[in-house]
Amino acid sequence: MSTKPSNGGTTLDLKRAGGTETILLVEDDTAVRAVTRRALGRFGYTVLTAEGGQEALRIAREHDEQIDLLLTDIMMPGMNGVEVAARVGEVRPGIRVFYMSGYADQDLVRQGLLTPGTRFLQKPFTPQELADRVRDILDR
Repeated sequence: MSTKPSNGGTTLDLKRAGGTETILLVEDDTAVRAVTRRALGRFGYTVLTAEGGQEALRIAREHDEQIDLLLTDIMMPGMNGVEVAARVGEVRPGIRVFYMSGYADQDLVRQGLLTPGTRFLQKPFTPQELADRVRDILDR
């Protein structure tokens, strides 16, 4: 099943990229968090949102059902995305982690925040790019 957005953009391949898994989205920017949540929701995912690391940890502890993927911004005040992933991983062992950032991945590697080959998506991204990468990570 495909759907064509009213804005004349590209066709979204819901069948290929979508799913029913639960994603914990951690993003400090309200607008980016809302757009990302909506995009993932359009592809069928259940999205739990947190504006920072402490809220993400609370959700990870309190959510009664499985959380299949942690999608987190890297550069956030307080607790960066790498720290969020480590702390959430203690509460949810084996959770898949996917990072996003407005910074280039090479810059984040140079800063020591990411290692080469880390699952990463650079902002800005299209809903289709996001959904394709999420589906790929969940299928591994």
